Amino acid sequence: MKVIILLAGYGTRMRPLTWSRPKPILHVAGSTIVGHILNLMKEITTDEVIFVVGYKGDMIEAWIRENYPHLDSHFVIQEQALGQAHAVWLCKDYLDQGDVVVAFGDGIIEANYANFPNPDVDGVILVQEVEDPRRFGVAVLDDAGFVKGFIEKPPTLEHKKAIAGINWFRSGRQLFEATDQILKQQRQTLGEYFMVDAYQVMLENGARMRTIELKQWADAGTPEAILDANARLLSVGYGTYDALERSFSENFTIIPPVYLPESAKIEGAVIGPYVSIGPNATITHSIVRNSIIDQGADIENCLLDGSLIGENAKVSGCAKSLFIGDNSIFETG
Repeated sequence: MKVIILLAGYGTRMRPLTWSRPKPILHVAGSTIVGHILNLMKEITTDEVIFVVGYKGDMIEAWIRENYPHLDSHFVIQEQALGQAHAVWLCKDYLDQGDVVVAFGDGIIEANYANFPNPDVDGVILVQEVEDPRRFGVAVLDDAGFVKGFIEKPPTLEHKKAIAGINWFRSGRQLFEATDQILKQQRQTLGEYFMVDAYQVMLENGARMRTIELKQWADAGTPEAILDANARLLSVGYGTYDALERSFSENFTIIPPVYLPESAKIEGAVIGPYVSIGPNATITHSIVRNSIIDQGADIENCLLDGSLIGENAKVSGCAKSLFIGDNSIFETG
């Protein structure tokens, strides 16, 4: 099957980090957001993988080609932020009668993707039951378990099957025709074209869909969410590196789980829990917990908790939560 991954967002909620890097290649739990997505979906990325990119898309393409050279990758540029359905519509040259998976690139989702192809339906929607569905798109099921409709940000708590953003469809052409219909219907309106609307069109045109429950869903859209995703992924073993043995022979302390590459330099520091450190970062005489320290960053005489420190940033003499972009300097007396 083909896989489409939507990565064209501006990542405005992750600024200042996304001034210099697009959100899909921000670091979390020893990899990047898109790296985790691809690793979790590796059993179904054996055919073409189409990446829809926009803001700083050249950096995303370069990172994927360097780190996943075995993929049959294609890159489609979404020049205007017109939403997910428009992004899928741009992939029309790749959407044929074969099956396709569409994945939104703003979450790290673990699921049994081998269960996606279903001979009895035209689509499979990945969902998670949530307590408060009002900020999600939700799937509404009939008594037989088939999807009978979709609601974007429902006003009540009645329907709790939140759509996770990775879905399978039997026919890429059928999916394209639904997005094409949405664009034509809403051509005179301003704003985004939503995939929930395209899914609803497919239902109205006779498509049958079911849902399956995901295993884990780590959002990565805000600083708080990406720190939570980092902690959750480290807790279940994603991207971890056993730094305990190294800490016994060197002058620092590790409180697991921690991701620590060999090139990082640590001295007189306490690291963890829930910390990811990038290559060639330096941390001296500091305590760091629940944080992501990007590659090349230099941390000295600090107490950091709940912090995101960008690439090659320098932070010294600080005891607080920080959100520092790449190549920044933060010093206190």
